[in-house]
Amino acid sequence: MRNIIGLVLIGLGVFALATGVLVRFYVAPELIAAPTDLYRVTRLQAQNATYLNPATGQMRTGATITATNTIRGDTRAAEGDVAVWDTTTVIEDVANATTIDVRNQRLAFDRRTAELVRCCRAAVQGDTGVAQSGIGLFWPVDVEKKDYRVFDATTRQAWPASFDGEETVQGVRTYRFVQTIPATRLAHAQVPDVPGSLLGLGADSGDVPVDRYHQAEITYWIDPRSGAPVSQRQHVVSTLRAENGPGQVVVADMDLRPTPESQRAMVDTVEDSAGRIRMMQTVVPALLVAGGLALAVAGAVLAGGDGRASRHRRDAREPAKV
Repeated sequence: MRNIIGLVLIGLGVFALATGVLVRFYVAPELIAAPTDLYRVTRLQAQNATYLNPATGQMRTGATITATNTIRGDTRAAEGDVAVWDTTTVIEDVANATTIDVRNQRLAFDRRTAELVRCCRAAVQGDTGVAQSGIGLFWPVDVEKKDYRVFDATTRQAWPASFDGEETVQGVRTYRFVQTIPATRLAHAQVPDVPGSLLGLGADSGDVPVDRYHQAEITYWIDPRSGAPVSQRQHVVSTLRAENGPGQVVVADMDLRPTPESQRAMVDTVEDSAGRIRMMQTVVPALLVAGGLALAVAGAVLAGGDGRASRHRRDAREPAKV
């Protein structure tokens, strides 16, 4: 009987060992990926900002600007390794009840590599013809110390985000990446003519056709355990420039950072994600392997002990030889 129990324990031990290896090298990589059902609201705020009031055409300085970003995962559109997120960013001067801009983007991307893909009605401001490339709002789970190309919805193209060192943010060790977007003409922007006086051309210059230019320096702090953002800073400058000849004016200058509430929420999300990844990659496989070894050893002891006991009983029944 002890021999049967021992063999059963050995079998269970081998099964647990194999399951531990399977979880670590096959199951965990499949399960650790961007969620398809994400819902997240993040707020960035800029103090002492400058912007052109789109309703009055007047410049406002010293304003407090809030950029509220909402992400909703479209689970019906997600399929296999592709996740689909819809994101809306509302930029406003809350104190003066002024909406400065509203930006919409729909992203489809690989849940593990974070690479954007063209499918699922992905669009920028409703334009499905925009070729989104690089990575978007989600970073690879196994983010590395290297440069990445990150898609910018304003200029509608991907720009390099260079690895810029490690930094601890609220107790979390992060990889810091810096993306510099040079002053870029927004060919898709439809900007009405503006008074030449606004461009510094004099009171009698009349209305002048202009182009809009966008430039930014964006710093990302990414958790290397999960690829989740820990913090972000965006210094954005937008200008209007005369189509022909001199004349330009800064119509937006904002240095956006997470509000304290959003910063805490980002850190909490990172710690939760990292904890679940550690559970799948380390804790569960380690427990299964340790338990499997213990079962196998216990089974071997029982089976071996039963064999020795059987030999002792046979020896005791055999008559002594003279």
